[in-house]
Amino acid sequence: MKRGLMTFGGARACFLYLLAGLLAMSCANRGGGPQGGPKDIAPPIPLKSIPENGATNYTKSTIDIYFDEIVLLEKSYEKIVVSPPQLKSPIVKAYGRKVAVELADSLVPDITYIIDFSDAIVDNNEKNKLLDYYFSFSTGDDIDSLMIGGTLIDAHTLNPVSGVLVGIHSNLNDSAFQKLPFERISKTNDKGEFWIKGVKKGAYKVFALGDLNSNYMCDQPIEPLAFLDSIVIPDVTFAEHLDTIWKDSTTIDTIVKRQHPNFTASNLLLRYFEPDFVRQYLVKSERVEPYKLSFYFNASLDTLPILESLNFKLDHNYLLQQSAHRDTLTYWLTDTLISNMDTLSYVFTYLKTDSTNQLSAQTDTLNSIVRRKADVSEKSTGRSSRSKDNDVKKKIEFLPIKTNSSTNFDVYNPFILTFEKPTKYDISKAILVELKVDSLWHPTDIKLHQDDSLGLQYSLQYNWQPEKTYRLKIDSAAFVSLDGLHTNVYEGTFKIRSLESYATLFIMMDKLSGGEILELLDKNEKVIRTVKATKETVFEYLNPGDYYLRLFVDENGNNKWDTGNYSTKQQAESVYYFPFKFTLRAFWEVEENWDYKALPLLKQKPEELIKSSMNKKKTK
Repeated sequence: MKRGLMTFGGARACFLYLLAGLLAMSCANRGGGPQGGPKDIAPPIPLKSIPENGATNYTKSTIDIYFDEIVLLEKSYEKIVVSPPQLKSPIVKAYGRKVAVELADSLVPDITYIIDFSDAIVDNNEKNKLLDYYFSFSTGDDIDSLMIGGTLIDAHTLNPVSGVLVGIHSNLNDSAFQKLPFERISKTNDKGEFWIKGVKKGAYKVFALGDLNSNYMCDQPIEPLAFLDSIVIPDVTFAEHLDTIWKDSTTIDTIVKRQHPNFTASNLLLRYFEPDFVRQYLVKSERVEPYKLSFYFNASLDTLPILESLNFKLDHNYLLQQSAHRDTLTYWLTDTLISNMDTLSYVFTYLKTDSTNQLSAQTDTLNSIVRRKADVSEKSTGRSSRSKDNDVKKKIEFLPIKTNSSTNFDVYNPFILTFEKPTKYDISKAILVELKVDSLWHPTDIKLHQDDSLGLQYSLQYNWQPEKTYRLKIDSAAFVSLDGLHTNVYEGTFKIRSLESYATLFIMMDKLSGGEILELLDKNEKVIRTVKATKETVFEYLNPGDYYLRLFVDENGNNKWDTGNYSTKQQAESVYYFPFKFTLRAFWEVEENWDYKALPLLKQKPEELIKSSMNKKKTK
């Protein structure tokens, strides 16, 4: 055998060795096999349907749509909308590459049906969404093809509102919205946008509705809503544009003229609000202290209830406290003979919302029982209070004082004293505020002011000197509560902040109607300051940081934002946002001119505020 030649047996052995090596490499690189090509990012494509999309004179209640791949439906109940609205929910299911729709309501003659899938159809593998897909057919000779579109925003925050029905009525009577179901509907997407499709020529009123009972009409006084003041007459015009078709990346094949539809009623703006209606009822009553009788309502009270005592004589032996929103009433019992009773029986008459959504008188006979601390203690230990008093000396209990004191006190703040129960101030007791000059304390002429009728809060208001230290001294027993507790001696110091630690914001406005109110907001849209707008509005003593500005037009002069009322055709009070953030630094003065109507409403609110609001809503 000559050198360099290979026998058949040798070649066979070499082949076997090569094959073994390839198998070994394959096993060692299992993850390096076929990679499946680029990721699928294409949505499903509808190939055919029964009937055809846009078919006329179709009177069956079933529709089958076939796609190029296996499809699924996501949140179909929320996203898929059939117009005209169906009182019986349609059955929509995905079977492999087919989506089947069965309409449960009887079909209406000579009308266009729209099945708007939004983005509910996705492919099986990557969940790629088929966006803005809708199917249409007509039970008559023609397809109605006009559209009405726009955006729905919250009237108070200007945030887009998603998942809300928007509908139309050709019946222009005001009562149609409350007595008749919508003729055609759509639903807002994540941006608050909507398109009502399949609209006939004519005149319409447009509404949005938080349809709580799914009957497509505003027949519940608590349903959120929006309405346009004007009548909408939809139409379409066509604009010609050139579409270039390329042979390759550098060579034009041909230029085609195409017609592009422009729908005239496509930029409507609806401001969504919750009506000022809450079903009023008594949530609970309680007596956590012998002298404290509390009633909790779910809504603000316009009329005070009537309390008629049965086993005690109430007369004027009480102080009535109303919460800031008038939804909580507290009767502080001032007669110890009454507060020492274990059970108080009385008749309580108040207004409650009835089945017709009207306020009517409701009368309850109630018993308020208090469990005394001494009773609980004796029951748990088996020893009387008297025997325990013999073991240890009883600790003296004082009425606690709460203050807003701090070592870095704001120059504009009053010094506040608060108490957990009503008190009386003994004017014979000294309350002294002293200013520290060098190492000596000098008395000031600051006077105490009682902020409410019950003695729950007092304040010391003064033009504090920046960077100065003050000392407050209060005599023992200066304040006495209705159950006999008195305060101990109090002494505390506080230092006023430097003016250099604050920032100032000037807002210059020329075009004012007189009812504008400005709200300074933090990044969470919490109101920091509220002031009536003037040509030069000043926000002083601001902590360094980021701020935003909102304005509302106080049309009724009650110094608060008011929602709308459809029964009186009253829109919610108008709201505007300054379009940018204010970043303020210590010892800075920032001046800004603002024409609050210069920008369209949809372009006013800073994007970071909208995103923050939407993220909070998603996490709830």
